[in-house]
Amino acid sequence: MLSELLLWNGGIIAVPEGAEYSQQDTLNVIAYAATSTSNSPEAAARELRQKNPEASVPSADTVHNYIRIANSVEGILTFFRALNSRFLPLLQIPDTPQNFAIDFHNEGYYGEKNAEGVRGIQPKNGTSWGHVYFTIDWLGSPAHTLDIVNVTGLNKDYAALLKGVVLRLQAMELRCGTIFADREFFNLAVISTCSELGVDFIMAAKIDKRINKLLKRHKEGQGREAAVFKYRFLDEQSPDFYLVAIPNREYDPRKRAGPDNKEFLLFATSIAFASPEEFVKRVPQSYRARWKIETGYRVKKDFKIRTCTRSYVARVLFFVVQCIMHNFLNLLKRNLCITAQQLKARIVEDLERYLKRGGFRRKLSLRAFYEKIARYNQQRVLELRARLAGP
Repeated sequence: MLSELLLWNGGIIAVPEGAEYSQQDTLNVIAYAATSTSNSPEAAARELRQKNPEASVPSADTVHNYIRIANSVEGILTFFRALNSRFLPLLQIPDTPQNFAIDFHNEGYYGEKNAEGVRGIQPKNGTSWGHVYFTIDWLGSPAHTLDIVNVTGLNKDYAALLKGVVLRLQAMELRCGTIFADREFFNLAVISTCSELGVDFIMAAKIDKRINKLLKRHKEGQGREAAVFKYRFLDEQSPDFYLVAIPNREYDPRKRAGPDNKEFLLFATSIAFASPEEFVKRVPQSYRARWKIETGYRVKKDFKIRTCTRSYVARVLFFVVQCIMHNFLNLLKRNLCITAQQLKARIVEDLERYLKRGGFRRKLSLRAFYEKIARYNQQRVLELRARLAGP
């Protein structure tokens, strides 16, 4: 099934004209690296050759050369967006305004910082350099990554990134209700763009000196009570929005105030509720929905392909494969109780059978495969109910 996804509509990658190895041979190595304990192209190619000496398995160098010579970053991202057109009918996203989450993924890089696509990131795991991807996820059950944008500029163009993904959602006939974001997005560009597009937002807000004074005045008059403030940035083009200050139950006045010890949890939103009480009650609860994608980040790491290559095209490809695997797993979870490790094990088995047989016995389309799983699950539920009912 994974091969069917990666080879759909011409494939996620191309191989050079007259190449010794086929597109399927090349993708076998990439898929094996994403799903086996041999989680790099080098280890994957070596293990596949050892297990299947007669099979057509390209070396890691050959795989990287094919990726570099015959492919582009934009082509890979275009494939990912088009592939979602196959997922959408199966996801059955309602024709009502939906909640989405935006975020940045930082993939650490330990090589030459002047390599293509490398930019400064928040220091983590011994590096402050890496590749950055902007994503938008549908916060359905389960979540689904709908778009990926590679970030290459020295400065993030928040307005262009947000506008681009929202317009592409609209082109997919998806209705954007509320966008959830973390405090990095609390800036004029994002809030103005949401206002321009007519999209609501809920995000964590940064407490700067101006906001701190506002909270101080509120505390002097009302104490540590929840509050809603109408607010705008100093820029004359700033739209009005709301700040929601909620007392932090875990705040310890004996400790120094800081990121881990805040007196108030602060949110920014465009949504106006009937009363401050309703506002305060719902915003934190709604914001928790965003943590679905935090869980998704950890699951995507399960499909991570490790590499030392400087090739930007290859690194984008490997990240996109992670997202495809994450989406495929979440689609299966709508009908099956399955983990990332279980899915990986099954894919590895299928790849090894393919190499031994020299081909797949039967190929199914994504829709046919999903409908087969859905029928199986429906039948299983009916059988279990019959057993519980007894004679």
